[in-house]
Amino acid sequence: MRLALPLALLLTTSLPAWAEMPAPTGHVLLTLGGAVTETNLPARGENDGGLLGYLEVQYNGAAGFDAAMLDGLEQIEITILYGPEDSQRDIAFSGPRLSEVMMLAGAESKTAKPMALDGYQSEIPWDSITANQPIVATHADGAPMGIGGYGPTMIVFPPTDDADLAAEQAGQQVWAIAYIGIE
Repeated sequence: MRLALPLALLLTTSLPAWAEMPAPTGHVLLTLGGAVTETNLPARGENDGGLLGYLEVQYNGAAGFDAAMLDGLEQIEITILYGPEDSQRDIAFSGPRLSEVMMLAGAESKTAKPMALDGYQSEIPWDSITANQPIVATHADGAPMGIGGYGPTMIVFPPTDDADLAAEQAGQQVWAIAYIGIE
């Protein structure tokens, strides 16, 4: 009995402490809120203003990613034909996998609901995320995507020859994203 307490103390003091998600040091480009377990941003209420206030986004805590955090993840490049119908061209988008960003936020196995700056929102189930490996594009043709274009971030799926899958993904390939709701 006397040995149990010192052993318990030894075990609890020798276990590594898990680091919390680092806080963004630059401007937050992408916020994941809702059913996330890793957070670095405080709760946001209905009267908190700003762009997310305009979009009526609220959460108890969220995972915020700045450019350095997103650029620090493995970068994947996907080239797709994109743009207005009368002037489409091949664009090389690059950024981390959506699945990796979600795992960092503690949102593995959840549904992503990317929301564009104009309020358009789509829904991408985890099965589709892992099967098709879309990215959170931060760059187009090597340049950071700014607001007013496709940025600050965009969901981009790899090209597919499956017409039904391509049609489904067309509505999920949301551009001008600053927020992804997680359910």
